[in-house]
Amino acid sequence: MFGSEAKYAVRPNQGRKPDVAVHLTADGSRLPRRGIVRVPPDIVVEVVSPSPRDERRDRIEKMDEYAAFGVRFYWILDPGLQSLEIFDLVGGRYARAARATEGRMESVPGCAGLAVNLDELWDDLSRLGPPEE
Repeated sequence: MFGSEAKYAVRPNQGRKPDVAVHLTADGSRLPRRGIVRVPPDIVVEVVSPSPRDERRDRIEKMDEYAAFGVRFYWILDPGLQSLEIFDLVGGRYARAARATEGRMESVPGCAGLAVNLDELWDDLSRLGPPEE
């Protein structure tokens, strides 16, 4: 699992730094300690920022780029809407595999045995202070 500093070569001259990237499979590929990562992760998680420009980038631009790069699952976590959408790569395009706004997501596509408690997540986020200016 990588945090937001891992940069992925989604196009020949463009990289992206997802909020979270997860490599589930051990196919023998060695990931670099530093620099550009050229192996697509199994899961990319993007947390939608509140500005319309950032939301458009997460929902349209990044989605297309990650699909072309070969990222199997694309998660969009939207604190403003309090929603989690999980997309599965099917035939080179993403299809929504799961969506939830509350409760516990017991069956997470691509992550057998993982459950996500959205009520707890939203509750934890509500206790955070306002963003720094």
